[in-house]
Amino acid sequence: MEIIVGLALGLLVLGILENVRHQRYLSQIAIRIHINGTRGKSTTTRLIAGILRQAGYRVIAKTTGTAARIIWQDGREEPIKRRGKPSIIEQVKIVSAAARRGCDVLVIECMAVNPEMQWVSEKRILESTIGVITNAREDHLDVMGTTREGVASALALFIPTSAQLVVGEEELLPFFQEEARKLATTTHFAGATIADGDMGAFPYMMFKENVACALKVAELLDVPASVAWQGMVKATPDLGSTQINRLTYLGVNVYFVNAFAANDSTSTVLVWERWQAIATSLSLSDIPVIGLLHNRADRSFRVPELVELTCSELPLDYLWLTGDLVPVTKRYLKKHGFDLRLVTASKRPSPEQVLEQISHQHTGDVVLIGYGNTQGFGQILIDYFERNGERVSNDHTDNGVRSSY
Repeated sequence: MEIIVGLALGLLVLGILENVRHQRYLSQIAIRIHINGTRGKSTTTRLIAGILRQAGYRVIAKTTGTAARIIWQDGREEPIKRRGKPSIIEQVKIVSAAARRGCDVLVIECMAVNPEMQWVSEKRILESTIGVITNAREDHLDVMGTTREGVASALALFIPTSAQLVVGEEELLPFFQEEARKLATTTHFAGATIADGDMGAFPYMMFKENVACALKVAELLDVPASVAWQGMVKATPDLGSTQINRLTYLGVNVYFVNAFAANDSTSTVLVWERWQAIATSLSLSDIPVIGLLHNRADRSFRVPELVELTCSELPLDYLWLTGDLVPVTKRYLKKHGFDLRLVTASKRPSPEQVLEQISHQHTGDVVLIGYGNTQGFGQILIDYFERNGERVSNDHTDNGVRSSY
C-alpha cells in the first residue's frame, strides 16, 4: 500500500513540475494564435504564419490538415511523426519547441474534435492570445452535436479567456460574441471586403473567408495590408488544399477539381461554385461533369449526406463510386432516384482505369470533381494528377493554365 501511495505522490509531483515548466514556456511566447472551425483551419494557419513571417516575426506554425506539419521560422516544413493515434499532448511539445527556439509567435491549428478536448486544448495547453473560428458547419455531428448550432456550441468551448477572438462567419457572430463576453474576450468579425481579382494572386483555389480571417489577425497585430498580402501569397498551401489540374488522356482534356478535403456538403458546393467561376473564364461552362465519390469504411454515417449532395447540388452527367462503402452508397442513390446506369462502381480502381473509361465515353473537355474523403483512392488520384497534369491557375488573365508556380 505504501508503495502505491508513493507512486501516486510521485506522479502528482511530476505532473505539477511538468505544468510549471509548460507555463514557463507559454510565458516566453508573446503571441499565441489558436485556429479552430469546421473547414479552413490548416489554410488559415498557413496564411497567418506567412503574414507574420513576412512582417519579421519569428514564427513557428503547426497544422493538422491532410498531413500534420511543423512549419519552422524559415518556412521549412517537417512532417510530424506519430506513434499510435494523434493526441493533443503533441501540442505541449510544440509549445516547448517554439519557446526553446525563441519564437515571438506560435500559430497552431486545433487538433481536437471532441468538445471536452477542445476545451482542454485551449484552457490547459495553449491559453491563446488570439483565437480564430473560421466557420461552423454540419460536420463531425456524431461528436459535436446534431445541428449547426450544436457544432457552434462545441466550438464555443474553444474561445480563449481575456483575449481576442476572430470569427469568420457573420451568421453565428452574435452567438460567439455573447459566449466570448462571458470570458472577457473581445470578438472581431473577419468581414474584410476582398475583390475577386485579389483572389487571383493565389496559385491555388482559395476562399475569401480564410483570407478575411488572416487579414483580421494581421490588423490586430498592426501588420500593414500590403505586407499581409505578400506573406499570404508566399505561404505554401496545405496538401489538402483545393486545386485544379488539367491532364490530357487519350485525346481528352480532363480538368480535375480536387474537393476531397472539403468533407461536408457546404464546403463541397463552395468548391464547385469556385470551379464554375473559373470554367466561365475559360469558356468551359458547358463541358460534361463527372463526379467521383470516394468514401471510407469508418465514415458510413456520411453516406446519406453525400448522396443528397450528389443528387441535388452537383450537376453530374456521370458518377464513379470508389472506396469501401460502394454497396451502401448505391442503395442510397437508388432510393433517391439516381439513374444507376450512369454509375460505375469499383472499390479500388487505378487512376488509369478511371481515365480510360472517361476517354471512351467523352471527347474534347470534361471536368472530374473528386469529393467525399481523401484517404485511400482519393489521395492516389490527387497524386496522379499532380505528377502527370498541369496546374490550372487561379489567375484567369493568362487563360488560366500554367504548368508550375
